[in-house]
Amino acid sequence: MNKTIYYLLTLTIACVTSHVAAQNTTNLPTSMYGVGELNAVEGGRYAGMGNVGIALNRVGMLNTLNPAAATRMDTTCFTFEVGVVGSYARYSFLSDRSSNLTGNPNRIAFAFRALKGWYVQAGMAPYSSMGYLIQTEEPVEGKPGEQVYSQFEGTGGLYRLYLSNAFRLTPRLSLGVNVGAIRGKTVQSETQETATIEVESAKRAFYLDFGVHYEWPLRQGRSLSAGIVASPSLPISQDNELTYSSTSTDEALDESQPSAAQYLPLRLGVGMAYATPRWTLAADYNFVDWSRNTSTYTSARWTNQHKLNAGAIYTMHPRSARSAELMGGIGLSNAYMTLKGGQMYYLEASLGAGFPVRQSFLSVGGTWRRQVNTRASLMREDRWSITLSIAFGERLSKSKLK
Repeated sequence: MNKTIYYLLTLTIACVTSHVAAQNTTNLPTSMYGVGELNAVEGGRYAGMGNVGIALNRVGMLNTLNPAAATRMDTTCFTFEVGVVGSYARYSFLSDRSSNLTGNPNRIAFAFRALKGWYVQAGMAPYSSMGYLIQTEEPVEGKPGEQVYSQFEGTGGLYRLYLSNAFRLTPRLSLGVNVGAIRGKTVQSETQETATIEVESAKRAFYLDFGVHYEWPLRQGRSLSAGIVASPSLPISQDNELTYSSTSTDEALDESQPSAAQYLPLRLGVGMAYATPRWTLAADYNFVDWSRNTSTYTSARWTNQHKLNAGAIYTMHPRSARSAELMGGIGLSNAYMTLKGGQMYYLEASLGAGFPVRQSFLSVGGTWRRQVNTRASLMREDRWSITLSIAFGERLSKSKLK
């Protein structure tokens, strides 16, 4: 593909993504807390594997889960990858039912080998989403039969930009560092009768990921590999603007609004993978520490997360340099907030397939996620998502670089 077309395509998709990455993709009332609902679907070639990848270092994979596991990309190509996701979510609360259908770009990335043993990748992806609409009615004290109606609404979200550097120190050992920024805006409003209070919050933060990947070659083309990732907790800067307006008066108020301090969480993750010429089995565990955050809501409390994921890849033609692949995965995790003393858990199952198409690779993945609550008074969600990703490359040389 001509380089000019590449750059124009990259710029166009980047502009589109920057516009829609912060659009709300959820209708869960729980997204009103903290930074919103965290992005639940990881895009890319192995999206159908269930968000597993800390120990995966494979040819053609732009790994965003471990910055060290990116030292097996094709050294003759500038690799470009773009993905989209469509989701259908169904919500239930006691006897009430609702649904939501969304579609958004969910990943744009590129990668190349900078120097011998040094690999670079950069990209953009959603980080979190806020989207809720709650309507309540309460009796007026001292006035039997009269009701006060209130409406709470929130929209917006955050997206992340990242630049990863992976260094292949030996044929077995790779180290990596990922630096990035998280940016976005959320708008939350409360309307009661004729008065509306709206808080617009512009958020931004820097983040770091460090990674290690090590591989043990075994007999008959088999291998065992391990990965470790760590991210420090860093502050989120906020510029909050409060606006008060009323249809019954001309008075209005516009001022800066302080808020509780927020922090990106500390993250520690480990992964293992076992590969044969035909099968690849992998599992990840992540611990996410949100303890530095405090909640301004008496009914909501931050809690640490534990995430366990496992997945598999089946290579249909292992002797071919470019083979179709089938994949699947499962996952279990808890939410980073408890509401009214109740805990929320997420069960996930994924299936996917990848196909070589000329010089590109097309991947399709489907994920089902169910929210399981310890209290019946919490809203429950069932979500079905489909991701589509395509990776292709611009050849940089006629022969493989040494």
